[in-house]
Amino acid sequence: MKKYAEGRYEQMKRFSTRIVALVLAVMMLCSFSAAALAKTTYLTMAAVASSSGLFPYVVSIGKVLNTYCPDYNITVSESGGNVDNTKRLRNGEVKIANSISNTDYESYTGTGTTFDGDPFTDFRILWYYEKSPIQICVAADSGIETIHDLDGKSFNPGGTGTAASVVIHAAFDALDIHPDYFEAGQADAADAYANRQIVGAVKTGPAPDSYVMQLNSSRPVRILSISDEDMEKILEAIPSVKSAIVAANSYEGIDYDAQCISTYQGVQVSMDFTQEEGYAFFKAMWEDGKEIWQNAYPVGAENDVPAMTLQAAATPLHAGTVQYLVEHGYEVPEDLIPEEYVPVQ
Repeated sequence: MKKYAEGRYEQMKRFSTRIVALVLAVMMLCSFSAAALAKTTYLTMAAVASSSGLFPYVVSIGKVLNTYCPDYNITVSESGGNVDNTKRLRNGEVKIANSISNTDYESYTGTGTTFDGDPFTDFRILWYYEKSPIQICVAADSGIETIHDLDGKSFNPGGTGTAASVVIHAAFDALDIHPDYFEAGQADAADAYANRQIVGAVKTGPAPDSYVMQLNSSRPVRILSISDEDMEKILEAIPSVKSAIVAANSYEGIDYDAQCISTYQGVQVSMDFTQEEGYAFFKAMWEDGKEIWQNAYPVGAENDVPAMTLQAAATPLHAGTVQYLVEHGYEVPEDLIPEEYVPVQ
């Protein structure tokens, strides 16, 4: 009886020890999970319109960063355009957003119609990933051959709140061209075009662009080509834009090259991100998760993002971007290096 009791006691002792160990393990696991959860930063990234051909690329940014920068959980949200994105970042509503080079410049310098006299320098550029010609589309049967023929015509300069609209207004003002502007969102502009309420509309994006294809299918378009003389005046009036060519046969029925005003699509962030975080973001997109965005955005799969970033930037890059570029042998102009950048040996 005594031996039985002693054996029973030992069994209970071992059982109790296991229970305590199990409880401790669960407590440690819960503590670890809570710590990991607390460490995760949840962000909303302001993207572009879901109808834009750029939307899949911006969605892929979230996928890449969520995979290779696990301290962040980024949800990509459709936006009202890059001007709207910039306003939201300036107001602190978002910390990461798609951007466009001319709006970046105007926001930073406090120039242009939207930010005139109100410079904002508390943001940085992570990278630029695509050249975006501003395609001026008119009905092929409208008789309009040049941008000067738009004077007095009912015409949509780009979706309300988009950088394209801002640029077109400024460019046409510089050339003394004054259409009867039909201010509306892209969807309403497309309907108005199809219903012959307006002679044309504007869309920013690499060709072929799905929105331009939609216009062309409802009512055949021609893309107006800007003359060298007019382009020179536009570039002088708007230092933040460049020129680009929409190649012949990018769209059905358009068998000629069209010279257009061009901007660059990029990613802007607030000053909250450290140099190390910016470096990790750039590395994740350009190395670790490169195949993810290339598969999502095949039209730009061969774009040289580091070179394009240096070509397009007119405001300081993020310190992490500078670190990555310098580390990989690129020469970064002094005016693109932010004051907070710390060289890494």
